[in-house]
Amino acid sequence: MAPFQAPNAESKYRLGNEAETYLEASFVYFAKDESGATFDTHILLAMVTPMSESNSYTTTTSLREAYVITRNVWKSYPEAAFWAGQRYYDRYDINISDFWYRDMSGFGGGIEDFRIGNFKSALAYLGGSIDQLSSSGSEYASNDFVINKSSFDLRIYDINIPYGTLGLTTTFSFLNGDSILTDQGKIILADSKGWSAGLFYIMPFDNVESRNLLNIFYGTGAAENYKSVMTKPIGFTIQPGETYYPDDLKRFRVVNDLIINFSHKFSLQNSIVYQDLDNGLSIANHFTWFSVGLRPIWYFNKYFSLAMELGWDFTKQEGGDSGSLVKITLAPQISPNNTAMSRPSIRAFITYAFWTDSFVGQVSPFSYGTQNNGLTIGIQAETWW
Repeated sequence: MAPFQAPNAESKYRLGNEAETYLEASFVYFAKDESGATFDTHILLAMVTPMSESNSYTTTTSLREAYVITRNVWKSYPEAAFWAGQRYYDRYDINISDFWYRDMSGFGGGIEDFRIGNFKSALAYLGGSIDQLSSSGSEYASNDFVINKSSFDLRIYDINIPYGTLGLTTTFSFLNGDSILTDQGKIILADSKGWSAGLFYIMPFDNVESRNLLNIFYGTGAAENYKSVMTKPIGFTIQPGETYYPDDLKRFRVVNDLIINFSHKFSLQNSIVYQDLDNGLSIANHFTWFSVGLRPIWYFNKYFSLAMELGWDFTKQEGGDSGSLVKITLAPQISPNNTAMSRPSIRAFITYAFWTDSFVGQVSPFSYGTQNNGLTIGIQAETWW
């Protein structure tokens, strides 16, 4: 199977468009003493069998979490939690596109859920945790690079405002220069410092599991990607032997993510992403990405439903290609309940995608290298608990 993703888009719409098999298994040891203090040890292992255009693939495993967290040890602030180790930390994704637009996961330590008046706060040091898997659990391409950096991350959240809650993030990151060995040769990364700021506005609805989340983000230099590691920037074309200066990176992004269960007969997921990125190079360095997705689901009874997904991605590179990709999927499915996030889900699907001629050869090149459209049919299971 070949998934459909627009060039220079950071995600793809998921329904009927995922070629990997991904598993996470978590092990937790929970201890509570006579005073009510808790000490939890978390271990999380992941496995992915990636998309493959040949019979030469391998299954990758990864240790994604190994940390200890304790609560109720500070009697004046019983909610406050202290932690250390390697963990998933403050991750946000759009479910229908598997786009992890903030993911500060890494190794380090900190304090969270420290209440100040009517809101909570968290402070952490995070070093990037390097393995072969991205935030979404997919393998990095052979010449993509992932570099360690250090970040100090401050959050203030659960601030009550009209119709919802507000959260604020600010991060300072720094990178000690490094070198990257690619198939073409060695690339040098210069030292970099950077900062970022983000705003989260979460509006809950009365319907079960229903809410709207708005995120506005701006970042520079080593902090520009809202993650605890530095990854290969979009449009990176520097030649081996040259030095790249990450200080010139700048990113502005707006994300809106809606999940709403209107009734026991109908639910809707919607996402909107706008991103403006300067990758810091001297030419063809400016990228725009705009994305809109819809996943309505019609429920025939508690178990049987029909999901449809429509996704449109538009990308533009200054001095380069611009164009659109549209993906449409129909998927009859069986789930335990008639809500948008009910899992497990067993699905059959048919997916059709088409894209502008400027993207020919860049969308699923092994399967549709000379075409401007493609079709896939299959079955899928998705579960969590």
